[in-house]
Amino acid sequence: MDAMIFDFDGVVVDSEPVHFAGFRRVLADVGVTMTEDAYYRLYLGYDDHDCLQVAARDHGVTLDEDRIAALTATKTQFVQQAFAESITALPGAVELVAAAAGDGVAVGVCSGALRPEIELAARTVGALPHFQWIVAAEDVEHGKPDPEGYVMALEHARRVTGSEIRAERSLVVEDSPAGIQAGKDAGCRVLAVTTSYPADQLTAADRIVGRLNEVTLEELKDLTDA
Repeated sequence: MDAMIFDFDGVVVDSEPVHFAGFRRVLADVGVTMTEDAYYRLYLGYDDHDCLQVAARDHGVTLDEDRIAALTATKTQFVQQAFAESITALPGAVELVAAAAGDGVAVGVCSGALRPEIELAARTVGALPHFQWIVAAEDVEHGKPDPEGYVMALEHARRVTGSEIRAERSLVVEDSPAGIQAGKDAGCRVLAVTTSYPADQLTAADRIVGRLNEVTLEELKDLTDA
């Protein structure tokens, strides 16, 4: 295995309920009611900008870029406060991150979350020292399911290691159909976890597990064998 690239929310940390609460709070300010069902079914794969834009549009509300930026800033403050007070790692996530890094695999993040949120939560659960790079929402023009973030992550892996990092020998860890599509379109293998979606919606992945403590690094290497 050349590289292991983790989505973050719903993969490394149990943060999706916090993000949902933040989106629900700020969207209410523009007259949009987001339900939990709608968030997980329709919007979870989006970055903050696109989630706000699409959710508002679906309710007949048009947000200009200044308004989206203001709502994003408010939501970010809410999320950071919640993360600082209480954020937990998902079972087996930090252990798998550490095992991959300790084995010499290039390990990083590709997430639709904002960098300060990722860094704060990763530091809190003890994963941050193991990540060699982070591709966050503000780094890409097109969020998932576009593969731009994962293509960028592979380039970061090549730069920080000085090694040939092959997409087909790299493993993406995702929890959403949009993320799986992005990883696949970047040429990577994909492991899916059913933390946010049921298994029958994640069938495009190369392997599906309920939690990351159900699989070992050695087993995952088999997915990237040429």
